[in-house]
Amino acid sequence: MKHFSAWLALGFGTFLAVAEVLRNGGTVQWWPFWVVDYIAVALLQAGAIAVLWTPNDRGVGILTAAWGFTAAMFYMSLFGHLDEIAKTGVPISLSNIQSLTDEPALTLIIATLFVLTLVGLATSLIADLKPSRDSAI
Repeated sequence: MKHFSAWLALGFGTFLAVAEVLRNGGTVQWWPFWVVDYIAVALLQAGAIAVLWTPNDRGVGILTAAWGFTAAMFYMSLFGHLDEIAKTGVPISLSNIQSLTDEPALTLIIATLFVLTLVGLATSLIADLKPSRDSAI
């Protein structure tokens, strides 16, 4: 499972870096709102490298911490977007989802990415589980 989680981290981190550049390329936001995404990217990449290319006892711990940070980041993003949708008072079914920058469509994308972070976190948490001696008997 640790290799699956590491490869997922490598792909997810790369996707996140590219997506952030494309989404925020022409927009200048307050720095804490975009730096956190690149911290997540760096942690995911470091965790993947620690498991895949420089295996040691700390690799899975770094990978799990990276997934935990990224999951928490996407949790806040998802519920922030849901709050924005709720404040409009317009049902999602009546909102305009023709553009990926519209709130409902972007919220669905963020929800999907949040689920992927939970998969990454879960697989890194169970990565080194070994069956107990009692279950082998």
